[in-house]
Amino acid sequence: MSLKTLRQIFKACAEDTRLRILNILNGRELTVKEICLYLGISQPAASKHLSRLRLLRIVIDRREGNLVYYGLNLNPDLPQRKVVSFITSHFKNVKAFKKDNEAMYNGKKKKK
Repeated sequence: MSLKTLRQIFKACAEDTRLRILNILNGRELTVKEICLYLGISQPAASKHLSRLRLLRIVIDRREGNLVYYGLNLNPDLPQRKVVSFITSHFKNVKAFKKDNEAMYNGKKKKK
């Protein structure tokens, strides 16, 4: 891996909405619609962030009929996975993460 690639991974993770997406995808797959619902963001915004994360192989997608499900790339050999594992395991108490998880578990849309 090059230094440039490592920098891109950290830059991709250094954005609030993308961090929140990583948090809610931890341990599950969600559609864009669900991500929008739980985070209170627009579909174009979610798609833009997912595209960046997918490009760097931080998230992966799979198609099931008309739906596309997004999840974290669980390949343990990828440095991306190590960075995401660190974030999701060491920063569970971030207030925004807690609120997003609560919204997700309650099945409620977040207020914008």
